[in-house]
Amino acid sequence: MKFLFSSIGKKIQIALTGILLATFLIFHLINNLVLFTGKENFNQMVGLLESIKPLIRVMEAGLLFIIVTHIVNAVYLTFSNKKAAANRYSVDASATSSVNSRTMIISGTIILLFFIIHLRYIWFTYQAHLFLNESETYYDVLLRNQIGYLGHLPTAIFYIIAILFIASHLKHGVQSALKTFGLTENSKWKILYTGSVLIWGIIPFAFIFIILSIQAGIIK
Repeated sequence: MKFLFSSIGKKIQIALTGILLATFLIFHLINNLVLFTGKENFNQMVGLLESIKPLIRVMEAGLLFIIVTHIVNAVYLTFSNKKAAANRYSVDASATSSVNSRTMIISGTIILLFFIIHLRYIWFTYQAHLFLNESETYYDVLLRNQIGYLGHLPTAIFYIIAILFIASHLKHGVQSALKTFGLTENSKWKILYTGSVLIWGIIPFAFIFIILSIQAGIIK
């Protein structure tokens, strides 16, 4: 148990929770790609998820636990490393860590705001069934031309910016996780390190492509 809360233990926790979050993103992307197959298929897919809502609630609780564990450990190690670096290189480290801290604060704030907006509008609308009229469906909700939804240009632009920040975080996180287990670009398993672009590159790009497709009227 003591090992679990050591620096190495926390790195392993970050790596494992990061892998689980990446797995969630893959399944979430698959669900969203159903948009390209049409309104009926997408509504049926969401309806299926509605039919197993108790199980979905358990999974959401688990996802929340994973996210909190990941963030708490990441913040702890970030400040621990910053403190250690400051002690070793008091002058140079101060300037570097200051830039890194500002970058982390900006990107972290944007990502947090992204999650709040996503949960407040799309997720909550789905959960509470806040349809504008009897004919509106889950598919139509995503395409609303209102703030918080993907048919709204300013919201779409903000989503894309946030996803780019998430992609940057994923790149750092996935590669750090692989290095924790000794999987580097110079190891015999370098294909996994190189293939990590699937997580931090292709998946975020796919989400952005969905948003652009909605704005371009491909998904309508």
